[in-house]
Amino acid sequence: MTNQETTGQKGGTGRVLVVVAWTAMLLTSSLAVIIWREFALGEPGWWPSVHAVGLVIIFALTFARADLRPLRGFVLVLLVLFLLGFGGGWNWGLIPLVRLSQPWLDWTSRVPWAISSMAVHLLRLTPALAILIVLLLLGRRRGDLFLVKGDIGAPVDPSRLLGMKKPEPWTRIGSIFAAIFCVGMLCFLLFSVRPTFEELLKTVPLIPIAVVIAAVNAFNEEFTLRAAPLSELSPVVGKRQALMVTTFLFGVGHFYGVPNGLIGVLLAVFLGWFLGKSLLETGGFFWAWLIHFLQDVIIFTFYAMYA
Repeated sequence: MTNQETTGQKGGTGRVLVVVAWTAMLLTSSLAVIIWREFALGEPGWWPSVHAVGLVIIFALTFARADLRPLRGFVLVLLVLFLLGFGGGWNWGLIPLVRLSQPWLDWTSRVPWAISSMAVHLLRLTPALAILIVLLLLGRRRGDLFLVKGDIGAPVDPSRLLGMKKPEPWTRIGSIFAAIFCVGMLCFLLFSVRPTFEELLKTVPLIPIAVVIAAVNAFNEEFTLRAAPLSELSPVVGKRQALMVTTFLFGVGHFYGVPNGLIGVLLAVFLGWFLGKSLLETGGFFWAWLIHFLQDVIIFTFYAMYA
């Protein structure tokens, strides 16, 4: 076999891996439910099962086909996300099943916002813990999963999106964009919600709870939607392609977020790309978690205001 033929086969295998990775991600994402809700009369109750079966089939193929074996860890992460109810955007999976149960509804309706909200976010932490345990059992180390501080002063690769022409340290770029993201989120919420001074004042005692919830939620989303899938996918399809896949998953998942709609998706896409870039370039969790956490403190403080 010639070198050209070998290169062609590797290229063909690489394209297959990319296509399968994107397919698995789309099955896990909220894209289908957005299409059903926005362009039809609402998604049918059986549709999530179609996605679950699709993911199971792809996972099975990673055992049946040697060329798909490198994707096994990535697909397993997505499958756990979906089955536990953290993917897809449906009221389907373990977490929605618990949250929609009558005992849970009765209990959360009786307790203060601080307790019910903390309980919800601890429940939503289940996929992160499940994925972490599975990957550690498979032999991954914390460093493999970006669960280390990393080199927080590593150089940022120049990018037109960031207006950079030469490398600069993450300590500078991370700090600048953390401030930009937080100020932008604060201005958006202030102008859209327009709270009174009295409402702001009564929320002050709840800020410590908002901080704790923000810390849990930032870890949960950064690990399950970014660090874990990136760690499994980037060695298989390359950092650039893996960053695109995880960025799309994160971005489309914020269609019904804050802010919502297409603007919310575009902002989440940029944020997801930036935070994923920080993971890959610093080799650690510091900037991704910190920036996400700071924004969540603002968001959950406003949630507390009207709870």
